[in-house]
Amino acid sequence: MTDVLGTPVRVAVRDDAPVLLISDLHVPVGGGAVLPALQTALDAARSVGARVVVLGDLFDTYVARRQVTVGVWRDVAAMFAAAAANGTGIEVLHGNRDFLLGPEFERASRASLVRGGLRLRTGGTETLLVHGDELCQNDLPYQRAKRWLRNPLLGAIVRRLPLVVALRLAERARRRSRAVVRFGDQTRFLPTGAAIDAAFGTGVQRLVFGHIHRFAHGRRGAGEYWVLPAFDEAATGLLLRGGGVEPVRFSRGGGFEGVPVPGPLPLTDGGGPTSTLPPAGPAR
Repeated sequence: MTDVLGTPVRVAVRDDAPVLLISDLHVPVGGGAVLPALQTALDAARSVGARVVVLGDLFDTYVARRQVTVGVWRDVAAMFAAAAANGTGIEVLHGNRDFLLGPEFERASRASLVRGGLRLRTGGTETLLVHGDELCQNDLPYQRAKRWLRNPLLGAIVRRLPLVVALRLAERARRRSRAVVRFGDQTRFLPTGAAIDAAFGTGVQRLVFGHIHRFAHGRRGAGEYWVLPAFDEAATGLLLRGGGVEPVRFSRGGGFEGVPVPGPLPLTDGGGPTSTLPPAGPAR
């Protein structure tokens, strides 16, 4: 197992089967339009024989282990379990909003949790998948908070809280996070060039991440990067098959359709963004 900026990276079984990537679904307590879009994505993956990888933030919040037994968390787990029963493999990376997802979700959903990043080979290309928060190194308040929030002892205590108390704490944390991102230099939410270089330094040729809620594609040296948009906003993902990368959008009528390849991302390197494009929207 390798490491990228403190994020452990698991090496997957290497094969050339198609892979469907989606990220940042932020499934809310009330469910909503993201659920039928997710079902369409799962059906589309089955139709082309693809495994599905969610690059973090499947849920808007996930704190207590009992959540998977109620409401939308139970519904999504059941949706994944049904897809798995039909032969669709599913892997879910931890995001910044649902890093307390645990074995109870794996059992209920039949999905595999990835506590960090995932490295795989598709079409002969070594590809690194991460949520993306570790790449935003200029977001210092978040990076400092992440160190203690991910403490295993604290996580074990929080996961055992009564469900009502845990959800109340989670909502309070979400309100504080939304308030924080409204103020200050918004470029701090962008990935840094140095962080992208660190990811490519693991020997991969392709990097895919989410977190910043902006669809983008570009190159950094000899490497190619893709940034997934927030699925709850765009119902868009990437299909990796036959050595290529296909941006796809999932329609309510079923299946998916191709979308144009987006432009590059303005990376930051300490002194600010390397492009005059507007900064990414709040990601936390």
